[in-house]
Amino acid sequence: MLFVLVAGLSVILQAGSDFNVKKFGALGDGVADDAPAIQKAIDAAQVKGGCVYFPAGDYRVKKTLEIGGNTAIDPNLNWLTLRGEGGGSKLLGDGVEFILAGRSGSKSPWMHGARIEGLTFRSFDLKNRCNAIDLSLMLRVYITSCNFIRCKGCIISEREFTPYSDPGKKNRGHSIWIVRIHDCIFSANADWAISIRRAFDVVISNNSIEHGSGGIRIGFIEDAKDAACNTLRIENNVIEGLNAHGKAALKLCCVVGGRIVGNYFEANPSGDIEITPKKGGWVRGFVIAANSFQPTRKQQATGVYGPILLEKAFDVTICNNFTTGPRLIHSGSDMWGRNVVIFGNAMGNPKSVGFDGATEAERKAYEQFVTFSKKNRNRFILSGKSGHIGIDTHRGVVFNENAISYSDEVPKTGNPGDVVFCRKPAVKDGRVVIGWYCLTNGKSPCWCPISIAFQNAK
Repeated sequence: MLFVLVAGLSVILQAGSDFNVKKFGALGDGVADDAPAIQKAIDAAQVKGGCVYFPAGDYRVKKTLEIGGNTAIDPNLNWLTLRGEGGGSKLLGDGVEFILAGRSGSKSPWMHGARIEGLTFRSFDLKNRCNAIDLSLMLRVYITSCNFIRCKGCIISEREFTPYSDPGKKNRGHSIWIVRIHDCIFSANADWAISIRRAFDVVISNNSIEHGSGGIRIGFIEDAKDAACNTLRIENNVIEGLNAHGKAALKLCCVVGGRIVGNYFEANPSGDIEITPKKGGWVRGFVIAANSFQPTRKQQATGVYGPILLEKAFDVTICNNFTTGPRLIHSGSDMWGRNVVIFGNAMGNPKSVGFDGATEAERKAYEQFVTFSKKNRNRFILSGKSGHIGIDTHRGVVFNENAISYSDEVPKTGNPGDVVFCRKPAVKDGRVVIGWYCLTNGKSPCWCPISIAFQNAK
């Protein structure tokens, strides 16, 4: 809103008033079909860029609102803004697949520069829910302070970009670039709140997703093995109370580079974070930190459930998370990761992580978690006030950087301070060699035998 002082009088100009949808014939009474009038306002605003303003009202939409392609690139980018009055400006989808979507067959397949602010998207008929926004083929899109109430899916990008030079091929590139989704509320959606097939540079932050059938999905498992998303940040969101028959709070398939930080997950029966590969692919280069998990009582009662499902993750750090449940991580895969560093996490019941008092099922799950093939180089670390104890695939148990492990012979590699116990102690010169202590490292580390005096029992 803009205040202008003219001849001592204060005049109020509503931002975007040149493209006020009511000036184009929209009624906002929740009865009439306002789609034709709103489309006229959008088309007019796209000519040179501008704001389409929705005064408070219920705008019934019986035909998908379309945003045409824009061939402009910086520095002459014509931004299109759709702005409402928060909960007071409602777009009610009635019998349409999407309330808002990119226009197919336009001059350019890409929509360059769009802002969607302060609008509420809702299905007019809850028995025939519609999707809210199709972001496919959009570049530089900001969605802020919007509400998505009882939609089917809320923000979706599943259409693929097909180059003009090779129209017969699919899965060639990211369908959206540079996307920001901030400060939105997603409530009681019937499908994924956010579903993105391929993307580059996506930030999803400060949103609330509650009581729906799915949270956030990035990447499709049936696609090719190349990355579904590069550079992803999911930060400071609240995802809670998803349906028992629904989907996970957060599902990533073959994402490369990003972080999941500072989120709160509560009572999601189908799981909180699932990191799984596509066929032949990996999830790589991720940080999962400072998240809080509160599993359901049923999940906690299993003793082996972990809110993070990790399969085929590469170069991943999981640190400083908290769960009220007995475990943090679980996996259904024999090879769940490579170079995975886990430290500084807190769990509500330490006995359920394989220490004294754990059940046999819990012990087996813990052993599966820390037993890997030598090529995987994972590190499981528990931090304490006086140091840390960890398990390294190559080095065994680690106390404050020094390893303790077992071997049948003198090791070929090692770090100063490492201790290796011999599985088959040998008697030599009246002493029993029980292991070796590493003095130096390098290509040929120096190992000093550890022995004790041998006496025959009388």
